Amino acid sequence: MNVQTEINKEKEYKQLLTARSLYMIYKGRAELASVVALKSVSLEINYGDFIAIVGPSGSGKSTFLKILGGLMRPTAGSLVFEGVDITKTPEEELTSLRREKIGYVFQEGNLLPDLSAFDNVNQSMALNGISYSYRKKRTLELLDLMGVLHRKNQLANRLSGGEKQRVAIARAMANNPRLIIADEPTGNVDFKTSVRLLELFKQLNMDTGMAFLIATHSSHVAGYADRSVELRDGLMLGEHAKGIDLSELDASRMVIMDADKRITLPANVLEQMEGVGSLWNIDVPQKNQILLTPLDLSEQVSAEEKQVRDCPVCGVENPISNKICRSCGASF
Repeated sequence: MNVQTEINKEKEYKQLLTARSLYMIYKGRAELASVVALKSVSLEINYGDFIAIVGPSGSGKSTFLKILGGLMRPTAGSLVFEGVDITKTPEEELTSLRREKIGYVFQEGNLLPDLSAFDNVNQSMALNGISYSYRKKRTLELLDLMGVLHRKNQLANRLSGGEKQRVAIARAMANNPRLIIADEPTGNVDFKTSVRLLELFKQLNMDTGMAFLIATHSSHVAGYADRSVELRDGLMLGEHAKGIDLSELDASRMVIMDADKRITLPANVLEQMEGVGSLWNIDVPQKNQILLTPLDLSEQVSAEEKQVRDCPVCGVENPISNKICRSCGASF
């Protein structure tokens, strides 16, 4: 099966998806503080990309995927999918876009347990009003491609973990989406099965031209991606080229200047500098070069710097001279 030609016809835009300065704030109840899950995160996804979102648990990966997939609206920022800002799209239109152009694969597979493998895939197309004859042909074709055609009549809750994920991938591909979003897709399968799934993802990416965006904390997944985007504490720290080592992220990180013009330095650089609270002078001796030199700590802090104001997003005090919150990264 090859849907590359069909996807090529839709390439009217330079990027498939462009996210700009995304914030996500979960409001706390009563006396509980609000949680800033994403802090001015930006990303461009091209047609046919294979991207991994890497980072530890709690870094904001799942929240980021849900926003990019139109399952959640950000608190602030824009998300343009094929020329349309879907943060401003009415829910009915957004639902149609999700069904037609985005496929989802979750850690648990999220199949309907009381339906067969065939019906799980078939139903995803039925919602788009596609004729039964085409749905049947397409479903059998996809189950065969995934290597689970012989299990087509088996209920989803009777399938193995690897079989469930293969059926979930078939379901995600059923409507020929532009983008497949997968959240920890190998989290509940053994190593051998995870390798097979990743090889399948990569082959599908090359054969169909569908873009793949996968959240993971696994080095196996990150190694298959063409590039990896690193999140930590809701901030995008940088990107990595193919074949990164998750135990040595600092060594391969390409730092990013985000939409708020922040650059986060890698830990291996920070270790060579003085501790938290140390002051540095910044200079640009040549274009695109930055020079940091230690500031004499005996120098007095100006009266202006002693004045503080509360961040309107997270409430943390900042020097009045600050343009960006030192805690959540919000711009003033």
